[in-house]
Amino acid sequence: MKRFLALIAALFILLFPVQSSATMLNPESPQAQDESADLTETTEPSTASTLELDAQGAVLIEQETGKVLYEKNKDEKLYPASTTKILTALLAIENGNLDEIVTVGNEVNLTPRDSSLACIDVGEQITLKDLLVGLMVSSGNDAALAIGAHIGRIVSGDPDMPYTQALDKFYELMNKRAAELGATNSHFANPHGYHDQNHYTTAYDLALIAREAMKHEVFREIVQITYREYPDWNEVDKNDPTKKATRYWVNKNKLLDKNSKECYYPYATGIKTGYTSYSGNCLVSSASKDGMNLIAVVLKSTRNGQWSDSKKLLEYGFEHYTMYEPLKQDQVIATTEVHNHASEDSGTLDILVAQGFRDVIAKEDVAKIQQNIEWYYTDENNQLHLEAPIYKGQAVGKLTYTLDGKTIWQSDLIAARNVERKKTIVDMITPDPGDESTASGKWYSNPWIIVVALLFLLIVTVFYTLRHRRRRRKYSLWRYR
Repeated sequence: MKRFLALIAALFILLFPVQSSATMLNPESPQAQDESADLTETTEPSTASTLELDAQGAVLIEQETGKVLYEKNKDEKLYPASTTKILTALLAIENGNLDEIVTVGNEVNLTPRDSSLACIDVGEQITLKDLLVGLMVSSGNDAALAIGAHIGRIVSGDPDMPYTQALDKFYELMNKRAAELGATNSHFANPHGYHDQNHYTTAYDLALIAREAMKHEVFREIVQITYREYPDWNEVDKNDPTKKATRYWVNKNKLLDKNSKECYYPYATGIKTGYTSYSGNCLVSSASKDGMNLIAVVLKSTRNGQWSDSKKLLEYGFEHYTMYEPLKQDQVIATTEVHNHASEDSGTLDILVAQGFRDVIAKEDVAKIQQNIEWYYTDENNQLHLEAPIYKGQAVGKLTYTLDGKTIWQSDLIAARNVERKKTIVDMITPDPGDESTASGKWYSNPWIIVVALLFLLIVTVFYTLRHRRRRRKYSLWRYR
């Protein structure tokens, strides 16, 4: 009997091998979930320079991350003048159809007489995109009012709304959208920036708004235009009555003007100037160089300072910072062998990084960044040790970058594919739910089932035969005792 039990135990050990803890990890378990996180924070060079700026408020940010690279009174409330039109343009792009024909109404009669104009006429029919060109290139306050009334009617759902109510609706939208972007120290009372004591912002708020606007290709295209000729709606050419007169829209941003030797900045890509006697000279500028995009804001600067301040800020950013990208998403970090893998599988597995690492870093800090890998499954030598089954996307480790002992970024390291474990006899004889033959009841189509069944019958037969012989022997000894 003892021999029989030992035989059965050996059979079960053969059929059901013990699995390691790594093979029991389910991809839905908490540990297998993506633990990657972006822990980046603003970093400043340890030897940060102090820039001499005319502006009362200024800020420099990196466009992709929004990191503040330099600031001077960035949260002080100041008047934005025509840099307001960045928000007006953003709302037009987000809420309107740029190919739609807009019929200009009496709202343009509200344009202050001493303000800049795009010379838009009442009754004129013009596309929303052309209105945006008149707004951002010619800095037309009339274009701003036409856009505001048009978008106000769109968001209210009433195309026949009087222009005064439509403009009020647009002002509500301006303040709501600004708050959504984090510009919480601002209040907008008109679409163009003409002076109003209740119309103010900060350098940082304006940078946030500009950053959002620059995400739109059409906005980036328009703010780089330096000059545009556009046919007048009503007037005819004095030299040829059969032709329309021409409106000349000229961009006042001298950073874009190649003919302005002192102010031109070759890396500049926009964005908007502004001036009133209350706001002083204002400029929101952008520039791209070496794969990095910067936005600079100067408020209440001087006539020349708006250009020099902006160039100082942009040059400071390019000189002291770089776009650091050591890893891209799904980049292979390591390749390892998986133990106990299926015979038809090579067992070779790529380990990927779940998220890429791309951030703006002070150039002097790049060499200080350290990389560390923590593996979740290791052997006695603390080396990565994986056993099948492994699931695609399963977290097997964590990659961390630190700067001066502080974590600046981390991400899970994940399996690139599934790796099935080696099949046991039980796997071979257990019906597969997806197998049509077993689903239809044709169990005899699997030869392993027949083999095991015969083996079981043989064991039972031997057991009963030995037991019967033992009983006969005991009976014979008792009979002849």
